[in-house]
Amino acid sequence: MKKLVLFFSLGIVVSIALSSCNLFDNETPTSQVDDLSTMVVQTINAQQTNVAQTPQATNQGAQATLTPTSEPTEEPVVPSATPVPTNTPIVEPTQTSNLACNQAILISETISDGTDFGPNEKFTKTWTLKNTGSCTWDADYDVVFVKGDTLSAPASISLTKGTVKPGETIKIALELTSPITPGRHRGDFKLRDQNGNLFGIGEGNANFWVEIDVKSTVYDFTENYCSSGVVWRNASGTLPCPGKSGDSDGWVKKINNPILENGSVDDEPGLQVHPQMVEKGWIRGTFPEMTISKGVNFYAIIGCYDDSKCDVRFRLNYKIDGGKEQTLAKWYEVQDGKFTRVKINLDELAGKNVSFILVTNANGSPANDLAMWFGPRIEP
Repeated sequence: MKKLVLFFSLGIVVSIALSSCNLFDNETPTSQVDDLSTMVVQTINAQQTNVAQTPQATNQGAQATLTPTSEPTEEPVVPSATPVPTNTPIVEPTQTSNLACNQAILISETISDGTDFGPNEKFTKTWTLKNTGSCTWDADYDVVFVKGDTLSAPASISLTKGTVKPGETIKIALELTSPITPGRHRGDFKLRDQNGNLFGIGEGNANFWVEIDVKSTVYDFTENYCSSGVVWRNASGTLPCPGKSGDSDGWVKKINNPILENGSVDDEPGLQVHPQMVEKGWIRGTFPEMTISKGVNFYAIIGCYDDSKCDVRFRLNYKIDGGKEQTLAKWYEVQDGKFTRVKINLDELAGKNVSFILVTNANGSPANDLAMWFGPRIEP
């Protein structure tokens, strides 16, 4: 019984002690817990509002909890993947070539600038060009005259019948004729492609050209009297050139300062001739063919040489293309202290291939028939 009373007594004491603790706790208002919760919620809402007002606003606000807000975590940047080496080679960008399609350089040429030619003299000019461009030249490419004297060249002519590839060379040969006008003459040329584009040589596309000097005389019979192709004859056959004075077969020789039959001395050379020493003997010189241009003349002075008692006949004969021999003009000369100046226009022979023949005939006895062709020549 005493144990039961003691148990209840101890329980009462414990109850009183617990009640005393509750008295002290009641001094704090029961609403503080609620107030603290309210403040926490307000703080979280304020932070969410600030985040929403920035451009980086995301759905993080909707996921906010009472856990303190941290700085936005940047997603890790994944670097671009470096290509894994494979057996496929990397193709380098193709570089555009600066090499021009049509381009050439001059390798060599014949007939240097300033070469002398007689008027209306035929010749061949050759250039060797190298294709330094990227395009192949073919039959559609031409050689074209561009300025200066044509020298009888065509306006254009095909460059080749085949092909000239880059790096290859070609010889361009033009058949030309010198003008009859004395002085320096130049003709310029270029190449032309299939599209009509002109181009020349070097980086500046310069012209390539032919440049010659034309002597004042178209043809000088005195200077060429013993040249290849010239034949002197009499009735017995061919004579040596030059001949010797006193030869009974007759002779021809050059006299640098001939004496005219009036006793004057000429400053131009001439041809002293003597026919074969027989009755009505003769001597004749045949000269090679030449193409006659319009506007030229035959010039000479004819007569007895110095004071010789000549009695001769002079004739200027010709052949066209090796045909029949014809007489262009003739003169009769005796010693009378006078001489004859000759000028014959050759327009009727223009464009023809003509061989001229200088003929001297004794008019009876050949004694003392020493005669002279002074300065025979063809010129404008």
